[in-house]
Amino acid sequence: MIVKINSMKRLIPVCCICFFTVFYGCSSSTNGELTGVQNRGKYFEPDPHGMAFIKLGSLTIGPSDQDPTWSQNVQSKTITINAFWMDETEITNNEYRQFVYWVRDSIKRRTLALAGVDGFLIESEEFDDLDDNEKPLNWKTKIDTKKNEDQKEALEEMYLPKHERFYGNKEIDSRKLIYEFQWVDMKQAARTENRYDYKKKEYNGFAFNALGERVEVKDRSAFIMKEFIPVYPDTLCWISDFSYSYNEPMTTMYFHHVGYDSYPVVGVNWNQARAFCVWRFRGFRPKLLACLSWNHSS
Repeated sequence: MIVKINSMKRLIPVCCICFFTVFYGCSSSTNGELTGVQNRGKYFEPDPHGMAFIKLGSLTIGPSDQDPTWSQNVQSKTITINAFWMDETEITNNEYRQFVYWVRDSIKRRTLALAGVDGFLIESEEFDDLDDNEKPLNWKTKIDTKKNEDQKEALEEMYLPKHERFYGNKEIDSRKLIYEFQWVDMKQAARTENRYDYKKKEYNGFAFNALGERVEVKDRSAFIMKEFIPVYPDTLCWISDFSYSYNEPMTTMYFHHVGYDSYPVVGVNWNQARAFCVWRFRGFRPKLLACLSWNHSS
């Protein structure tokens, strides 16, 4: 019995030493060793639906044969192109319609929130310092204008006024489908005269905002550009671009009829295409783009 007790007394200090060794080895202390920030997680590049992966490659550009006249100035060279993802087909009507419907629904929810209808904003201490037109939208709350009179009354401004309706059809006013997004003008921010002066603790220089106006750089907000882009495609382009063709059926049906869902979208300008790309990849920047679509006219 005495032997067993002595063995236990010896075992306890050994267990304590092992415990503290393991605990110390798992602690965040690095003793000055450069290990990088730990527990950063892992990243796996997603496989986007309907896109093809183009691998990294190189090609030779320049003349393919000798040119004695310009041989001293023009030379062939090899360039490398980074890997990228590319859509397998053109953006279809139905794919772009998903963007249009998202803008429509987000404007509806923002309108209801600004009208004082409860449940359409995410209420959290994190967003207490934001205005209602800046807080993230709550997409779980259902919009039901048939049973809820408050919602129906608040959303009347989304539809065409009665005197503009064709045969009295109540339709969404496409002129109000405006997408707001932000982007940072890196080129202007990178200019030497626009850099932050750490000695004076202030910004210097001038920048041009999204409207082309020259403004003084007082803080980093001078480089944050806000744009408001009408997203509905120009369905009248079938007539304006083809003056001597009978394209009225295409004007009235191409973007609406289910038979054209898989056809390439038309009537989209450069700014609308940029807005579409920002919305499409908003999942990579959810906090930045969660609440940027609302009715600018309101």
